[in-house]
Amino acid sequence: MSDKISDMDVFFNPKSIAIIGASDAYKFGYTMTFYLLNSNFKTYPVNINKDIVFGHKVFKNINDIPDDIELAIVVVRNEYVLQVVKDSVKKGVKGIIIESAGFAETGIKKFVKIQEEIEIIAKTSNVRIIGPNCVGVTNFNNKFTTAEINFDQSIEGGTISIIAQSGVLGNIFIEWSASQKIGFAKTITLGNKVDVDEIDMLEYLETDTNTKVITVYLEGVKRGLKLLEILKKLTKPVLILKNGRSEIGSNAIKSHTGSIAGDDKIYDTIFKQYSGIYRVNNFYEMFDIAQVFATQPLPKGKNIAIITSSGSLGILACDEIERLGLKLAVLSEKTVTEMSSISPNWASLKNPVDLGPSIFTTFSNSLKAVLTDENVHALLHIFAVPQNPLETFSISVKPLLREMSNLSTKLNKPIITCVFGSRWVTELFLKHSLKYKIPIMAQISHAIKAFKFMYDFRDSIKNSQ
Repeated sequence: MSDKISDMDVFFNPKSIAIIGASDAYKFGYTMTFYLLNSNFKTYPVNINKDIVFGHKVFKNINDIPDDIELAIVVVRNEYVLQVVKDSVKKGVKGIIIESAGFAETGIKKFVKIQEEIEIIAKTSNVRIIGPNCVGVTNFNNKFTTAEINFDQSIEGGTISIIAQSGVLGNIFIEWSASQKIGFAKTITLGNKVDVDEIDMLEYLETDTNTKVITVYLEGVKRGLKLLEILKKLTKPVLILKNGRSEIGSNAIKSHTGSIAGDDKIYDTIFKQYSGIYRVNNFYEMFDIAQVFATQPLPKGKNIAIITSSGSLGILACDEIERLGLKLAVLSEKTVTEMSSISPNWASLKNPVDLGPSIFTTFSNSLKAVLTDENVHALLHIFAVPQNPLETFSISVKPLLREMSNLSTKLNKPIITCVFGSRWVTELFLKHSLKYKIPIMAQISHAIKAFKFMYDFRDSIKNSQ
């Protein structure tokens, strides 16, 4: 690991931490302070106006702490941040996360100047700085976080990491991912990027054994040529959501993180130029596709099979398959014959396979028949059943997910389930989706795009060998 990459490790695996501005008052930083002081991480609260915080002795200055400190987390008011950074550098910390806001993004001269002075300190010292105007990082593998969250049983780790040029979105990602059963490895918010940027973190995540898929929310880039260099080297799939496509959005970026968005067409061209780099349209699409990359094997070809309980939705999926340049798999006579023997005579057994209400009795055998067909490279399962019969007959989807998971692993073919219906029906699937590693989503277009990106990614791997 190069020095530059190992520099980033202090943000995810710090041996000792100082929270400067630590407080038990119910304000920004409260939850993070409470969590870290009651965790296994060696944490020291620092606050000039406090003596005790959550039962822990408070130090007036970071330099009053007798032990070495690796990471300083700053949550003081913006006008005090510069001095805190100077104190932290004097202490000999390796990293600083500035969560305080109110700098270049305000456009106010004196606060822009403070950010510029912090940037000079970052360039002239050996200290790496994340922020300001962010919520820092979360490492799901060791449960270290500088965000306003508490780890509990609902928050599970995974292999998707996100780099976001934002602040509060970091907290929202984590809460939302828990409800959607999306497993994160690391979440990273960069804020105004006074020092550490998306390029540093892309390099770090490329070497991170816990990260399988990288997602990026981007507002602007300061080191354009360096970005091109790192994108060319990446071997993991990267999904990028770049905002500021419109003039209005581009102008809004300046007041959010103080970034310059740049010409959107240039970004579009760059992302298309490099294999394994995929631009997405929104967060839902990004995380739906990331789930597929994280849990499913890459398809060996373009042929998609569809098993559905709604013929209409199956047709919509066919339209998406053709639009994205994939193919509808032609099922063999053997496959159709196998399904005929267990299906009612009204079921449509050509691809898409429309099982209608017989899906509860015929799905398992139909799944095996379709997935073992050599003409099939990937399977889209569309579940469209009302809540009432599911609730009335206490139908569990757990065996269905288990069967799909086992066959996907055995045959090395990807499966995605699209669920249509009430939130209750969706949650019935989400309850077990992470355990069985079957991605659940609502949008057919996201599912087909995921197959397309995965096929392209596999193709790029073959071409590079």
